[in-house]
Amino acid sequence: MRTPYLLAGFIVALVALVLGRLIHDDSARAGDVPTLRALYSIEPPFAYIDARGRVTGEAPEMLRVLAKRAGLGEVEFIHTEFGQLLHDLQIGRADIVASGLFVTPERAQRARFTRPTAQVSSALLVGAGNPLDLHGLDDIAAHPDAVLAVIDGAVELTVAKRAGVPPARIQRHGDSTSAAVAVIEGRADALALSDVSLRHMLAVSGLTGVELAQPYRPPQREGRGEAGWPAFALRPQDEAMARRIDEAMAGYLGSPEHRALVAAFGFGPDNLPAPAQR
Repeated sequence: MRTPYLLAGFIVALVALVLGRLIHDDSARAGDVPTLRALYSIEPPFAYIDARGRVTGEAPEMLRVLAKRAGLGEVEFIHTEFGQLLHDLQIGRADIVASGLFVTPERAQRARFTRPTAQVSSALLVGAGNPLDLHGLDDIAAHPDAVLAVIDGAVELTVAKRAGVPPARIQRHGDSTSAAVAVIEGRADALALSDVSLRHMLAVSGLTGVELAQPYRPPQREGRGEAGWPAFALRPQDEAMARRIDEAMAGYLGSPEHRALVAAFGFGPDNLPAPAQR
């Protein structure tokens, strides 16, 4: 009778499969994988797809460099909407978020952030000539008809609510292009986003009929200032991988190589993170 032998062979194969999966999972948690899966959303200049179809931007290009320095192998990029980045990270769709995600106390409860890769400030995109004379979120909150466009899940949504902009006058968009088009078409009166994002948009998009609000005034309720700190995000249990990336970053941030890389995306000396900032 061959049945017992077939059954025994099946059990041995099953045990080997389970053990192999466990070993793979353990190595993935330690970062010893040939491919690092990275989530991104379209938000130039932090992350976007160039004319050749390649994922690029400040965050993806930095991650490629850091992955090599940390011995984490090649990077595979996986697209998702901005508001889904942390959700998709938590469910294991990828190992890391590389999309200019700002560090906030709320997000830090869901992810393990690396040290920041840059520091940026808020800005406001308005219609040409700034017809409503909007120079900050306080102006939008005070104007009874002003409509603000934001990226769904971005920090500007939280800051706008704290500044007193009613939720009924906040439009949520999946990406910066659709939000800018809403301003151009008059469906929104302003778009709140980082200064580097809006400068890059105006420089390369070819959009007309919009401009940066000058000067820009931070909300009075923001007592701690408006500097944003983009960073890479990992699952809390992936501490070993996060430390390897932090160590690789320690010898790279602020170097001539780093400055040249991010300058191509509109990041200047003022956008470099302070050495002690964590």
